[in-house]
Amino acid sequence: MKSIKLTDMNKFLVFCFLCFSFISYSQQAVNFTVTDTDGKTHRLYEDYLDQGKVVVVKIFFVNCPPCNAIAKSMQQKYINWGGGNGNVQFIELTNKLGDTDPFVKQYKTMHGITFPSISKDGNALNAIIPYTDGTFGPYSGTPTLIVISPNKSLMYDVLFNNLDSVIDLMGGIPPNAPNQVSFNFQAPFTTLPDGVTFWLKDKADGKKSINVTELTNGTNAFTYPSAQFPEMTEPYIELQSLAKSQSSLINVLDLVAIRKHILRLDLLTEAWQLKAADVNSDAKVNVTDMVNIQKSILGVINGFPNTPSYQMIPEKIDLVVGDNGGENLVLTPRIIKTGNVK
Repeated sequence: MKSIKLTDMNKFLVFCFLCFSFISYSQQAVNFTVTDTDGKTHRLYEDYLDQGKVVVVKIFFVNCPPCNAIAKSMQQKYINWGGGNGNVQFIELTNKLGDTDPFVKQYKTMHGITFPSISKDGNALNAIIPYTDGTFGPYSGTPTLIVISPNKSLMYDVLFNNLDSVIDLMGGIPPNAPNQVSFNFQAPFTTLPDGVTFWLKDKADGKKSINVTELTNGTNAFTYPSAQFPEMTEPYIELQSLAKSQSSLINVLDLVAIRKHILRLDLLTEAWQLKAADVNSDAKVNVTDMVNIQKSILGVINGFPNTPSYQMIPEKIDLVVGDNGGENLVLTPRIIKTGNVK
């Protein structure tokens, strides 16, 4: 991602230019409490400004032509400034009585907007009153962009093309370039079988887990952090298998190889082979494993006891990223089919 920081000289020149526009350093932004279309409450002061965040407020309505024209670009700027994970937050508020939650949700879906959007139902009409009644300068209609600094001063009616510059001047800190993550796994197949998925998880919060395979349509390549894959504490990758144990990958040749291992005629020496052969996860390779594999081949059972049909070695991969971001991480786990040792 290209840097959106300005040089000190550029900051000065932009500041001088904006001084002839609508700048309200002497007036404080008026606090508001609103509820977005997902039911989450947002308090301008308490949740954002008092937490050191720069807030970009966009006044819009769903059928406003210029609002629709810049919607996707606004979303991209939101991502460029950290997608809500940095010190910049975007919030848009409608100015129309007819813009209820269902209509605003439809607008968000159409443009792929992920930052908070406030409809009439969420108190948008009351929240925008101080920003449309001339308090901070002439109100020119939608879209109106307002950038508010943590000290509650604001720049009013900012031009879209100047938005990055103003956010920067008001204290916005662009995040590090995101990291690109992909997989080059070792396996007897090139794409994950149905029911087998990679997951991004958070060690500190067990409720945070994202199905990488589903969100990437099977490519398993993603940008971290990003809107779909937000920053986590001690993130790691795990494999989940809901697939049946029966597969063309296991057959009588696997049974013969395991039998030879048990009889000490031809040992399975690779760690992945021993893990694949231990289909009941009792840390042993014995006749019980052979029986379960045979039952699976014959379709008598749909799953192995205590063991998923596909496993990853290692079981977890820590997603380690540097402080500066911009890394290209290629993960190279081995994916084994339980029961397949050849």
